[in-house]
Amino acid sequence: MSALILAVSGAPSREAGGLPLRRLVGPGLLVAVGYVDPGNWATDIAGGSAFGYQLLGVVILASLIAMVFQTLVARVVLATGEDLATLSARHMPRPVAKAAWLAGEAAILATAFAELVGGAIALQLLFGLALPVGIVVTGVATAAFLALSGLRKGAHEQVVNILIGVVALAFIVLLVQIGPDWGAAAQGVADTGKALSERAGLVLALGILGATLMPHNLYLHSGMLAERMRDIRNADKAIAYRIARNDTVVSLGLAMFVNAAIMIVAAASLSASGVQVSSVEGAHDAMRDVLGVGAAILFAIALYAAGQSSAITGVMAGRVISRGFAQGGAARSRFERWRGVVTRIVVALAALGIMAISGKTDADSLLVGSQVVLGIALPFALVPLVIIASRRSIMGDRVISMRARIAMGGITAAIIALNVGSILA
Repeated sequence: MSALILAVSGAPSREAGGLPLRRLVGPGLLVAVGYVDPGNWATDIAGGSAFGYQLLGVVILASLIAMVFQTLVARVVLATGEDLATLSARHMPRPVAKAAWLAGEAAILATAFAELVGGAIALQLLFGLALPVGIVVTGVATAAFLALSGLRKGAHEQVVNILIGVVALAFIVLLVQIGPDWGAAAQGVADTGKALSERAGLVLALGILGATLMPHNLYLHSGMLAERMRDIRNADKAIAYRIARNDTVVSLGLAMFVNAAIMIVAAASLSASGVQVSSVEGAHDAMRDVLGVGAAILFAIALYAAGQSSAITGVMAGRVISRGFAQGGAARSRFERWRGVVTRIVVALAALGIMAISGKTDADSLLVGSQVVLGIALPFALVPLVIIASRRSIMGDRVISMRARIAMGGITAAIIALNVGSILA
């Protein structure tokens, strides 16, 4: 993929400022992982089961909006050389910066929650483990992944690439096995308005948007690009931006394919058969009945891979957030090395506590609840991003145009309204 992106970007083979341009390819894929985590699975499956292909348009729209804002992140990093968390801490009013920091940390916890619960569901489907046991096993496995990948620089990316490759391959196989009616899928995109006219469809659409647009991915992308663009010369910045932009578009295009595939698989195997489910486990069982045991096992393996890959990028995003908002410090640096383990311990205890208190283990309710937190946290990252990108004193010649400000501001306002609607619905 790196060769393709470099070719499309028109990148020369030489190095830019001592930094190989190919190093700018990769952050987009790590960011894309967050868009196919277990929270997305829950909303995509429910939408495909209940409305067939009619919510595919929402999946596509949410992915396109994600591309817009992640591309804006690349532009801001190119102009300033710094990540979004650092810029927010420096240029936003102190109360706004603190609120953005708290919201970012809440998003990290909510994402870790979804990853642990999603992994536990996958282990329950594969091996029959009880959810509390699966949560513990998933947390330990995540810590092991982080420890092993931390032994060699760049290993995080390789591990994540393998895991996301497993997810993509699994759904390619499932799509081939199902053989969906592509004409009906295209018609479903055209009929999105019909699904949105129903309250249940609107709620699901809001859930898809909330699960797709996650604030910690903005911080992660900015942090990775800031590190890789630090020594690039001004003469090379235009080509560097094209590479980063194309990396983002291609990678999020892959995420859009996976999310669309999840919904198409659910629509073709569940909705068409008259089976309506609202849970990941229910989708697994129905898929087993419709497509066979092999497809159900493949589905569960992909779910586990999605959760683990998203867990790794979530830890990386947390480090960017804490480092940027706290503005460094030795104690903070030591905490960053352990925050992934600490976060998973806290989240695992919280999940086990909720299950114990409620007296039941409704895992999908926990997944949906985590997406509500992400929806609330999202504006705290989007608003500073748009404001920073609109200030000439910060962006210089790369400040966005008035037309772009209006468009970005309008999208942000719409997302805020939709997230409020999802909470009140």
